[in-house]
Amino acid sequence: MGGIVPKLAHHAHMRNLPSVVQEAIQSAGLGEHGILAVDIIAVTRGPGLAHSLGVGLNAAKTLAAALNKPLIGVHHMEAHALTARLTTRDPDYQPVDQDVSASESNVPIGSDPYPSFPFLTLLVSGGHTLLLVAHSVNRYTTLATTVDDSIGEAFDKTARELDIPWLPGRAGGPGASLEQFAKSSSNPGRYQDRLPIPLSLRSSKSEMKFSFAGLKSAVTRIVNQEKAASPTGEMDESKRQDLAAGFQHCAVTHLCQKVEQALVDCHEQGLDISSLVISGGVGRNATLRSRMDEVCGRFEYGGAIALDKMSSKEKKRLKRALLTAAAPKESGKAVRSVRVICPPPKLCTDNAVMIAWTGLERYQQGLVDPYDIDIVPKWPLDMLGTGVVPE
Repeated sequence: MGGIVPKLAHHAHMRNLPSVVQEAIQSAGLGEHGILAVDIIAVTRGPGLAHSLGVGLNAAKTLAAALNKPLIGVHHMEAHALTARLTTRDPDYQPVDQDVSASESNVPIGSDPYPSFPFLTLLVSGGHTLLLVAHSVNRYTTLATTVDDSIGEAFDKTARELDIPWLPGRAGGPGASLEQFAKSSSNPGRYQDRLPIPLSLRSSKSEMKFSFAGLKSAVTRIVNQEKAASPTGEMDESKRQDLAAGFQHCAVTHLCQKVEQALVDCHEQGLDISSLVISGGVGRNATLRSRMDEVCGRFEYGGAIALDKMSSKEKKRLKRALLTAAAPKESGKAVRSVRVICPPPKLCTDNAVMIAWTGLERYQQGLVDPYDIDIVPKWPLDMLGTGVVPE
């Protein structure tokens, strides 16, 4: 359909969920006890499409009540943020009696999930562009969100504007297609002077917000101008590739600038950020991951700094030092660069694994919900843990 149609999605959920649950139970290898071996029922409570959320929540309530098991209502965005704690090994963890030279795939995850709190999480998808501090399970602070369109929507609209064919399969879609298409560009800087990097002027560079509407409009203008100037009324493929590459550069640079500003702000506030977790469908983008590695490599953590004892002049020097990877270090503490962590590509997009894992994390903190909980279609992540749930 080229996108989600709420009514069709609702009916598809009702039609398919029973067989999906049945297949999951049969293929899980639960032994002779079957579904009775399940300990917890976790379900997406919000945010999202109300009717689709309702189908899932009703199914989860029925399972939990029939099996007399705990029910955990999961915030969709918290699940994205915490998935990396399932899939990432602590670089400092060394199992007892195990060869430390063994391949990473053979080294088990430590007893404490990694990355450790606090960390930054950048959620970039078709519905969200969100930068958060994850303080702990159930506690988050929003640093920046988009004032207009999400980055995923900007990628999708640009792919359609440039008439880029979708890649096949679940890993396809317009965003992945644009990234692949841009790799063939022979002149990625062709349109650089006509494509704005959002909020990059000196007056707005430190503002903690995202915006993609202007960049999207610039792409549309260029396409229309090129078509008008062409004898065939079409934009040739090499120019479309160059424009795709230019758009991707501007969009990724915008994200990088805001993450860099967030790292500076967090250090100034005394938050020792260990990692940046990138999740959501756009988190699959290899260019984004590579550029974020460069940004985070300039910052360090592990050396706590007594900011409250610094003068304003010393704080300014610290900001400059942080941006040149020369931050002062507290003696005796291990210091290393802020690490960029991305879950495996198949777990960047929406999936059930992230809901199950978050259900486990919340259960271990004693965060169990009553059977009468309701869906929360609109639910800012900052409100999680406050005891206040939007109507």
